[in-house]
Amino acid sequence: MNIKFIPIFVILAAPVALFAREGTPSYYYNGGGAYAQQQPSNVYRSPSSLPVVSQRTYSYQVPSDSSMTSGNMTPNGISTPQTDQQPWKLSAVYTREFADFQFETGVQSILEWDDMIINKIGFIAEKDFTVRNYDLFVRGEYSFGKMSSGGLSMDYDLKPYDNSQPTVGIFTISMGDQSASTQNFQVGIGARNIWSISGWQISPSVGYMVFEHDMKMSNHVYPNPAVYIPLMNQYGDYIYGDTAGNYYSVPQGTVVDEDTYFQVCMSPEDLALAASDPSTHAPILIDTNSDGIADSLQTVAYDPLYENLPWGVASGECVVIGGDGAIVVEGTTHIYNTTWSGLYVGVQIDKQMTYSDKLRFYAQVSMPHYKAEGTWPNRTDWQQNPSFIDEGDTDALHYKAEMEYDYKFSDRLTLSLKADMTYFHIGKIGGKLFVAGYQYYATDEDGNILYTDSNNNGIYGDTGDAPQLLTQDAYTENVSESLRNATWQSFGLHLGVTYSF
Repeated sequence: MNIKFIPIFVILAAPVALFAREGTPSYYYNGGGAYAQQQPSNVYRSPSSLPVVSQRTYSYQVPSDSSMTSGNMTPNGISTPQTDQQPWKLSAVYTREFADFQFETGVQSILEWDDMIINKIGFIAEKDFTVRNYDLFVRGEYSFGKMSSGGLSMDYDLKPYDNSQPTVGIFTISMGDQSASTQNFQVGIGARNIWSISGWQISPSVGYMVFEHDMKMSNHVYPNPAVYIPLMNQYGDYIYGDTAGNYYSVPQGTVVDEDTYFQVCMSPEDLALAASDPSTHAPILIDTNSDGIADSLQTVAYDPLYENLPWGVASGECVVIGGDGAIVVEGTTHIYNTTWSGLYVGVQIDKQMTYSDKLRFYAQVSMPHYKAEGTWPNRTDWQQNPSFIDEGDTDALHYKAEMEYDYKFSDRLTLSLKADMTYFHIGKIGGKLFVAGYQYYATDEDGNILYTDSNNNGIYGDTGDAPQLLTQDAYTENVSESLRNATWQSFGLHLGVTYSF
């Protein structure tokens, strides 16, 4: 044996040796070292023949039942003091929560609030009581919070309206600032320590919960990309060319091999310009009807001497429209306030590790009812506050998982550290769209505007007549697929203090 391991071996073996000696009967082997094959009467001496080393009298004071809790033990078999079983517990909790929320409308418009960081304050009250020898408890919890910082909000339509036409869609996107606030309330009743497995106590519970989160988008940036004007013929066909210098008319909707053909854009020489007076730049009018009244603009062809005027590109280049850069819409652009509510089932598993340490796990699941109110301030065709309501419970699912460590400073004061994960989901549901009132011109079956006969001459649309303007009052429209899905996910870190009495 390597001599340097001897001290380590002695240290490890010493406790074993001490326990091994305790209660060992005398003379259980013979002088030769082998186990004695003797009857018990020969192996053990009678009490009268054993030497008496010493005798002392000790007195012990056994704690009364009022200071100890019957049947409440640590895993090492040590009874826990009665002070651990105070009937009331009040807790204050600070939470740092990291959350995401997304929903998709029936027209596949998607809105997201990403990477939110929410500060929350919560309060918990819990009361233990007994009914017919069953240990029960009631628990109420309330918390509220506001978003302190985070990523950004996005509104985009990157999915087609009709899946059978995957290339047909709006495909716009905007992004900007975000804000949010949350409220959570739940109350429940449960049975304490119904089952026990290897020192772990299992306590089921049921209750009702309400979770609200109010979301806003603001100061959104809308990209304004430049587009070119395609060259077309009088029949609405696009003009394509190839590298050999040939040009073709291609009807709309025709798939073209882009590796062989290229689409021709309009150049400045393809567009007529309005002629203007050189000194005043005022448009020049001409008399097209030969009635002595100048009522039409005079046009001229583009001259290469104009260079980049007026389109910003020279002869032979593509005329581009748009491209003004990003447009910022200041103020609130979207408001979406959501409520999840319903009955839940929970189970708590905890273990008293020592007098001061306790480990607790908790899981909760429910199928909540979903209701949300949306307000789109920039939509003039929708009513405001709210603009629409989504409500239902199709494919609803909620779960929460918690892990908590409790450290007891005194008989009444406990510090807790907790981490939890929360998930909410709703599937396809209907809703109500609140359409704003509007005015419109009356038309006939061919789409021609109808006029009033102001002159009472039976001629509609002559001088002095006015278009017939009709008014549509605001109304509510039921939408069968207002929402396709919505999901809330969050992860929270909690620091709490509990006072028992």
